[in-house]
Amino acid sequence: MLPNLAFNPVKKQAIAEQVQTTNRLEDGVRFAQTEAELRASYQLRHKIYVEGMNRFSDKSNFELKELQDEHDKNARAVIAIKKNKPIGTLRIFWGGDTYFTQEHEKTYHISKFTSLLQEKQICIVERLMVENNARGSLTILRMYQEVMNFVIKNKVEVVLLNCEQHHMNSYLKLGFRPFAKQTHYPGVGLVTPMALIVGDYKYLQSVGSSFAMLLNEENLSHCCYVTDLQKIINLESADTSKSSANKNSIVSNFYTARQKLLAKRTNLVDSRLRMKLNTKYA
Repeated sequence: MLPNLAFNPVKKQAIAEQVQTTNRLEDGVRFAQTEAELRASYQLRHKIYVEGMNRFSDKSNFELKELQDEHDKNARAVIAIKKNKPIGTLRIFWGGDTYFTQEHEKTYHISKFTSLLQEKQICIVERLMVENNARGSLTILRMYQEVMNFVIKNKVEVVLLNCEQHHMNSYLKLGFRPFAKQTHYPGVGLVTPMALIVGDYKYLQSVGSSFAMLLNEENLSHCCYVTDLQKIINLESADTSKSSANKNSIVSNFYTARQKLLAKRTNLVDSRLRMKLNTKYA
């Protein structure tokens, strides 16, 4: 039987504080392991996508203020917590957890890669977001650090995502490349499928990708299909349609500007970034 707390405010406050402590989220960036961490991820999605961008309102639970869908049961979530609040999250689908769905095939063109790879060598990243006050911080890179640790551990060879055009330069900087025509993503609009060839370490270095600091060639000994994966990417670059020509122009302009920037960047910048990534999350 539950105790009657109506006339015992001291005990009532103590129990409330105990519940709050139990539900407290530890600061840091990690794969969500508990129900509280998963719900924090769903709540941040609701706050940013539904309340902030008016997206996916048909899929969200307004009573709980959580955005969750039928795909989450087969997904993993990365969560960034600061001062007991979620400030960043993303979700991944890994072919080693379950088979990719027809919707994944339609959205991410999985069949372009399964002629070479097993599904367990493919990973999809989506629902990436951070709070406004965390933009410009290392939060996104720390979340991707968790993803890349997972990728290396599970011998994944290609990471896929869909990118809205105004974010393309950010993903090009990380080493992702367009590999298919623009497609319509439900609830978002036009997006460009992009791929990161995990084992293409020289390419990551050439564009100054932060991933080149999270990896080394010894980590990538499992990557056997770099050249074949490059061919898949290059086939899209040869497309002469109007939409592809516009996309290729963005990519070309990025490479030109990026090389000028990297020519001025010193090793000190890279060393400082490595040091920040290796320090305790704050």
